[in-house]
Amino acid sequence: MSTTDNKAIVLAAFKHLIGERNPDVIDTYLHDAYIQHSPMVKDGKAGLLEALQHLKKMPPPPVNSKSPVVRTIADGEYVMVHMDVAFMGKKMAIVDLYRLEEGKLAEHWDATQEQPVYAPGDVTMTGGTTTITDIGKTGENKTLVADFFRHPEAVFLAPDYITHDPLQFRLDKQLAEQGPVMVHRIIGEGDFVLVQWTGKREEAPAVFYDICRLENNLLTEHWRVSQVIPAILPHANGMI
Repeated sequence: MSTTDNKAIVLAAFKHLIGERNPDVIDTYLHDAYIQHSPMVKDGKAGLLEALQHLKKMPPPPVNSKSPVVRTIADGEYVMVHMDVAFMGKKMAIVDLYRLEEGKLAEHWDATQEQPVYAPGDVTMTGGTTTITDIGKTGENKTLVADFFRHPEAVFLAPDYITHDPLQFRLDKQLAEQGPVMVHRIIGEGDFVLVQWTGKREEAPAVFYDICRLENNLLTEHWRVSQVIPAILPHANGMI
């Protein structure tokens, strides 16, 4: 499967499984050996089926409502989905990361973070650029971001750098304060690069998903979704 095919498969799975809450298509989209890393869902197909049953008890989204998907990145077997979701009276920023195998979803990671209440015109957690450009620079951009996470330096940040982190911290300072971080996966598509890593948030172990947009070899825009790792998970797979 091409990266374009994989992206289409993930978006179709979202539409039919989550949007339409249709458990009958689970075999169409999920691999038999589906591995779950979400801190809120049990492992395997059975775990997702159980979650869908709970979801069906909640009010459905309004007819013709806007898709919560804001941006996607596809790189080989991996597809990232960045979403803005209204849930139980709150606004949530979510990153879902999928690994596909044989044209089906085979493994899933995610993180969910509550968004602050923004005033009109504020820089939000999911706003900003969505169009992917510079496809030919994917490999170069991934290398630049990987080097930055090993040795964060302000020189890599563009003069007009925009951060969508709700705390409005510069990424170079955040990484420097963390010390050496454990990077688990880096995926990219054109000028967008996602880094999945673990570190600490408020002194607790946490998973971080940083989305970086590069322009002229500099980091010009940055989004983050992070979540503290719960002490107890509904499976034995860990969040990473």
